[in-house]
Amino acid sequence: MNLVKGAFGTPEFPLSEEPGIFTWDLATDTVYADSALAILFGLDPKQTISGLPVIKYLDRIHPDDKPSVAKAISDAVITGDPYRCDYRVFDRSGKIVTVAAFGRCFRNETGNPSHYAGIVFQTTDHAQPDDLTAHCREALKIAQSSGLQATADALEAILKELAKPTASGPMAVH
Repeated sequence: MNLVKGAFGTPEFPLSEEPGIFTWDLATDTVYADSALAILFGLDPKQTISGLPVIKYLDRIHPDDKPSVAKAISDAVITGDPYRCDYRVFDRSGKIVTVAAFGRCFRNETGNPSHYAGIVFQTTDHAQPDDLTAHCREALKIAQSSGLQATADALEAILKELAKPTASGPMAVH
């Protein structure tokens, strides 16, 4: 069953613009991601669905952005606070693509970090906040219908953050 039929991969919403959804099992250091994330990061979709170590994704981040992204992820794992970061990645052709990422670390019953889930999507100068909200809502529907509760929870938190008015301008790329 194709859960995204009619939403993604259509002329109105090409697959290349689909937000990528992922979950990272911290105990095994395995990131499971959909084909949209594979496309953004220039990775093999079959491998991303089966799971790859997080270093495979970090290796695709622009060298100037990698330290700040790694720190932001580490901080989110330690604190449990939501993660939001803009950075650049290399797609399969080597072209630089600017992305925005949202995520959150979830803890097990003993309070230890166990899973990290989130969404990554390509950004452009003409992207509007409403576009982001729409992408997140679509990703939330997919996560809920796929039984990905941790991802659905993270997306709900992201949508709440997006609904808050901001006092500052756009976030700068790290």
